[in-house]
Amino acid sequence: MSLDLNYIIISLEHYKYLVIFPFSVVEGPIISIIAGFLSSIGQLNFWLAFLTVVLGDLVGDTLYYCLGRFGGQKFFRSKLGGKLGLNPDRILWIEKHFRDHPWKTFTFGKFAHGTGSLILAAAGLGKVPYFEFLGYNIPTTLLNSFLLVVIGYFFGHAYNKIDHYLSYYSIAVLVLVV
Repeated sequence: MSLDLNYIIISLEHYKYLVIFPFSVVEGPIISIIAGFLSSIGQLNFWLAFLTVVLGDLVGDTLYYCLGRFGGQKFFRSKLGGKLGLNPDRILWIEKHFRDHPWKTFTFGKFAHGTGSLILAAAGLGKVPYFEFLGYNIPTTLLNSFLLVVIGYFFGHAYNKIDHYLSYYSIAVLVLVV
């Protein structure tokens, strides 16, 4: 889902933190950059914007986790899941991968914006315990969100161009993963 950047900016200037949270659940990276930019021009408090972005991002990540945990098994065992090449053996491989390489997997998921939602859903599908999921996800979310808000603080005036490059980055990562 992609929201119009001008609509986001106007909403953030008017409603501030009340809309950062829901926007960051849906469009985390660009909202983080815009929040950093608005902090740099005095419209938002940097630390409050950062905290709100982190909370929104964690809620979004939890929704993806729940999708994989509670809806994934049924979906991936369906005909469509079979056509996508996801069978019980692959699901067991996902579970083993999360047990063997949790930090690498979560770090890649947070910084590879094109595949992050898939990896978070796969964590649920792989039956990673929720508090373990949070234990890996919170530090990577804090780092990722901080970097994006700082980028926005210093370079946010070019948020349209940054959004453009984030889209290319996401597509490139997705192509490389596939």
